[in-house]
Amino acid sequence: MQDLPQALSSPRFSDLRVTHGLVVTARDGTELCLDLLGPDADGPFPVVLIRTPYDKVVQRELAPGTAQGLPYDHEFMHSLVQRGYILAIQDVRGRFNSDGEWHAYVHEQEDGHDTVEWIYEQPWCNGSIGMVGRSYVGFTQWAAAVTKPRGLKAIVPIGAQSDLFVSGFPIYNGAFALPMTELLVTMGRRSFQIRDFMNSVLKTNYDYFETLPIADIPEAIGTPTPRWWTEMMNHPNRDAYWRRGSYDESLDDVQVPALNISGWYDLTFFGALQNYREVRRRGATDEAREGQRLVMGPWGHWANASAAVGPVDFGPGAVIGLGSHVIRFLDHWLKGEGEGVGSDPRVQIFVMGENAWRTAKDWPLPGTRYERFHLSSGGHANGHEGDGRLSTDTPGAESPDTYCYDPLDPVRAPFNMHAGPVDDREISGRADVLCFTSDPLEQPLDVIGPISLELYAASSARDTDWHLRLVDVHPDGYAQFLTHGVLRARFRESFEHPKLLEPGQVEAYDLDLGATANRFLPGHRIRLEVMSSWFPRYDRNLNSGAENQFLDAEVVVAEQTIYHDAERPSAVVLPIVG
Repeated sequence: MQDLPQALSSPRFSDLRVTHGLVVTARDGTELCLDLLGPDADGPFPVVLIRTPYDKVVQRELAPGTAQGLPYDHEFMHSLVQRGYILAIQDVRGRFNSDGEWHAYVHEQEDGHDTVEWIYEQPWCNGSIGMVGRSYVGFTQWAAAVTKPRGLKAIVPIGAQSDLFVSGFPIYNGAFALPMTELLVTMGRRSFQIRDFMNSVLKTNYDYFETLPIADIPEAIGTPTPRWWTEMMNHPNRDAYWRRGSYDESLDDVQVPALNISGWYDLTFFGALQNYREVRRRGATDEAREGQRLVMGPWGHWANASAAVGPVDFGPGAVIGLGSHVIRFLDHWLKGEGEGVGSDPRVQIFVMGENAWRTAKDWPLPGTRYERFHLSSGGHANGHEGDGRLSTDTPGAESPDTYCYDPLDPVRAPFNMHAGPVDDREISGRADVLCFTSDPLEQPLDVIGPISLELYAASSARDTDWHLRLVDVHPDGYAQFLTHGVLRARFRESFEHPKLLEPGQVEAYDLDLGATANRFLPGHRIRLEVMSSWFPRYDRNLNSGAENQFLDAEVVVAEQTIYHDAERPSAVVLPIVG
């Protein structure tokens, strides 16, 4: 990937003008507060909107460090203003200076639409509006885009999810992401402007994560239980409540191009891939479909922050001039500038192991072939020292593997949103982690794309979880975590209509492990890990089969059986490129 310094050349404005306390009145009368940061000159100008729950406050001088909680650092914000943009930064409903009641996700479509429409009518707006931002601020962009407000020309969502119940946060295929309790239940009116505070929040493992049922976590924290938390906990299935907050079912209404950005170690990276793919497939206009772009780096939730992610340094090319790419994208769609954006590579991804960027015409990469690697063992695949194997050979008569899953003794992997490629040996020595490992590779193998697992399994319980992890095992034994998938078994057929298990009955599961872009080097081995918990990143399935798992405190120990014989050939399906 090449930096594009020309996008930042020839600043047009050097002085800033800050306007505080503008009010957007939403359709229900709620007053949403908005600040402006723009050129100290007469307009009108194109506008870039940021809708955030993390505190909209902007300072006049924008000294280093003062804008770390915003989508980019102060240099990026200065660059936008210098190039003739107004930044409009708004507290979402119920946060900081905006009125109304904070309720995560559910108001963002209507409020986003009303805000963009209001900006469109202002004399300082020239009729061209874009949106930028990461995490929840990425979510608010898609929420607005599906409502088709006037003037919205392009969005740049970074680390945004899609379906709230399926694609990672706050729920991933039925499993609840426990760190959400700190992000949303306890953040109150505290400002998330300081990155160090955010980092502390996202890497701390709290005692209250042990609370059962998880609906009682606010009480364990000692904070009043928000009404929206209670409502969320009363919707254990993907019903109208979750669809109201999600936008994935409305992506066919999107009319705007999007620069989708995320990292392979971002816990919401599924959203960038899914949103890109779905709008490419079913967006409302040719401009939206052809205008989708995808950038995936070797990053965590703070995209492009460092070449070193956890224990791995991916090299100097891992950090790019991302701000210049964003501005060039906005210049093209909001100002008609930035020649060549329309013919730029549609997909730019970083391939780990190779430690290099690769461009492609689409995602998944054209020409990808999908190869089945079968699970195999002598019946003792427990732990990384067991006899579990991963092979392209078709299995014959084999004994299944078994393990005991005790929700009170779950697989514990300390949660850190920025840890990235952790060493899985920390957890894979346990007897309740099955490890299936290939022979050392003789040639490089590029695994780039979506990954799935066809799993034949039985449980003694009425419900349980299946957690899967793909790992790159280095010659020195370091087991580099790549990607993860999970499914709460009751949702194996439908997220809307759960179906409990028949104890002991073998079920065929089609499991999603997300995606990766990794070159397995010669001498390295591919490993698939199968377990039933990853705590405290996700809540524990207590195995009881209770109607509402969020209100459940009854613990049942489950005996799990994984089959991989000729009649039940469990296999991980890897996307091979080249």
